[in-house]
Amino acid sequence: MDQQVVIEALVQSTRKRRILPKGPSTRLGDYAKKKGVDSLVSLRAWLASGEGLSSDLVRKITEFLPPPTLTAFGKYTPLAHLADGGMGSVWLSCDPDNKLVVVKTLKNNTPLVKEGSVGTEFMKRFEREAKITQQLKHPNVVHCLDNGIAADGSMFMVLEYVDSGDLRDVVEARSGLSEALTLAIMYQVVDGLAEAHRFKLVHRDIKPPNIFVAGDGTAKLADFGIARSTEEQRTMLTMQGAIVGSPLYMSPEQVLTDPTLDIRSDIYAMGAVLYFCLAAQAPYDGKLQEILHKHCTEAPPDIRKKRPSISDKTQNIINTCMAKDRKQRYADPTALRAAIAETLVGLGLKPGAKVDEETVDEVIGPGAGQHTPRPSGLGDDKTIAANLNQAVGTANPTKGSPAIDPEATMAVNLNSPEALSPSTGVRAKMPTLTEGGFDEIKTLTASLLSEEVASGLAQAYATAQGRADPGTQATLNLKGSAGGGANLDATMAVDFAADAAGPALHDRIDGDITAAIATDWVNLVSPTAGDPGAIMLFGRTKVVMGKLREPPVDICLRNYPIAVHKDACQRISRQHLTLTYDAIGNQCEIEDLNAPNGTMLDGIVVPPSTSCPLSAEGENILVLSNTVSLWLRCFPRRGPRIAIEGIPEPATAPACGADTLLGYDSVTMTRPENRPEMAYALVLRRLTIGGPGSELVCAGARTRAAIEIALYAGRWIWRVTGPGKPWKPLIEGTELDCGGKLLKATAGSYTHF
Repeated sequence: MDQQVVIEALVQSTRKRRILPKGPSTRLGDYAKKKGVDSLVSLRAWLASGEGLSSDLVRKITEFLPPPTLTAFGKYTPLAHLADGGMGSVWLSCDPDNKLVVVKTLKNNTPLVKEGSVGTEFMKRFEREAKITQQLKHPNVVHCLDNGIAADGSMFMVLEYVDSGDLRDVVEARSGLSEALTLAIMYQVVDGLAEAHRFKLVHRDIKPPNIFVAGDGTAKLADFGIARSTEEQRTMLTMQGAIVGSPLYMSPEQVLTDPTLDIRSDIYAMGAVLYFCLAAQAPYDGKLQEILHKHCTEAPPDIRKKRPSISDKTQNIINTCMAKDRKQRYADPTALRAAIAETLVGLGLKPGAKVDEETVDEVIGPGAGQHTPRPSGLGDDKTIAANLNQAVGTANPTKGSPAIDPEATMAVNLNSPEALSPSTGVRAKMPTLTEGGFDEIKTLTASLLSEEVASGLAQAYATAQGRADPGTQATLNLKGSAGGGANLDATMAVDFAADAAGPALHDRIDGDITAAIATDWVNLVSPTAGDPGAIMLFGRTKVVMGKLREPPVDICLRNYPIAVHKDACQRISRQHLTLTYDAIGNQCEIEDLNAPNGTMLDGIVVPPSTSCPLSAEGENILVLSNTVSLWLRCFPRRGPRIAIEGIPEPATAPACGADTLLGYDSVTMTRPENRPEMAYALVLRRLTIGGPGSELVCAGARTRAAIEIALYAGRWIWRVTGPGKPWKPLIEGTELDCGGKLLKATAGSYTHF
């Protein structure tokens, strides 16, 4: 086993287990390589020494390393534990060619005795199922590579490793996807399911965590571990009367453990996943028994109540997929794929077509690429086995039932499920498929996924090239790059064109901009007495943090209540560190100012007087003196410079503002571990603040509403987010609706620390 595969396993496992985001996990891998980590033995030794790592990070990594007593799975060496569940365990492993693979073990609780026993028959069945899944060789299916029996008698299956996030991550990062992106992803997944159907397989566990979406636009359906053949002589690896699947997405016949379950059960799950992509939540909620009961009795929810712009055709797809009577669903994946293709064409999108600016803007939106915390109650993607005391289908589920993750795969015995009440529905028309193959739909998906393709960029490029007048609709045909993002040349062309042609968008402002706050520090505070909510905005390229509550410190760092944490906060240096935007390197970075008690970035010690770049992917977790914890997010620039009609450009270029071409829009700093109502932000150009989907999600926000705030000509302006909304001067005392949370603007003051 070579060093690179060990380092890669460390990086990927910290990312997959959500210990660190992508950028910080890569930094951890580089740091481990410098420390000479080249095997599991040396990795354990380094972690035991704790050199340069936080104790919390050491603990989390140590927990997922395989114990020294764990033997190999045949020729596959386990490197990191990814998940556990009622069906088995999942290990990131190394194959004989030094490549990462995923090994899934399947628990067999039947004693293995003499030949012909129940246990031996169980293994034969598993082997037959594994061989069937190995025949699934499709670009939209995670490939099963091998299977076998380990030295301890446990059965295992080997799957290709997919280095990308799952669909749940993609949806949560954007707080819901656009209709076009959702359908482009689902088209691919259904295409993979169609191949499984060709082999007469029913997946039985289709859910967002079992769908991977790569940056190059490829979507893959994974985890056929509990798949079942629908052939007459099919194997049955689960007990009769057991419910198998994920409660949030399972069909009524799965809930009722119907032995005649077929591909239409997967069709139902596809409809539930489609709804999740658009709504950022599953179709039904409640306690476990309530969710299962709703799958059997309630009509599919109307996505247009949450997203009025969603087309009737897409809602009809959801309705048809989720019909209670499976006879009213699409007969097979091919029929569902055809309906999705027709709807994509109806949206003006098809494989190989140009991406419409307005559609892309809806996809990318003001909140693209941001993290929204996962709703409480939905835990990690694990398999569970639980007994239900109440039968599914009762009108009044028992209160106080055990808390079970409804998103997890489950195998549950039901006592006395009620029969389904059939519902009526209309079968969707089966259109002709759109032209184009895998590469075209992948390219379309990549273009829609790309966070670089904002409508402002497309418009700026079109305007600078003389192909459109300001304010008109423009299109930009982008191809997925090798790195999985938008075409880099096109993005650079936008920058150069916008820079050469000057401001490309001519916004308007309602009111007198000279009345706006002109200081480079603004506080947004709650007008309600006793409410500690506060957001501090700094229109600067550099801020100093420390325990001082006066200049030269900009952000006074302390934990609250101050009386309780007074002694601990004394560990923070008077001037502890700086946060800076480096225009030359176009990166945001922090520098420890020789603080005696040190600073850690993502669990790694920051050397004194050394600048460390921040990642633009996910959170950067900063801990000062093992006392104050800040979660930082960097937002690269989207859109060109703005120009407001009637306001002349200043004689000298401002250091910050939406009228500049700085490479980043903002850096947000939140405090989830202490006083989450307080947040800070370096506003280099502009920032959205509000409910889920905003760049800075306001604590206490109740809706998705948001405002956009920016610097322009040295003054603060704001507007309600949305196309065509005018800017307004941010005047002292202005009350802003940030997702249902009211905040009042005032010039910056140390009194709010």
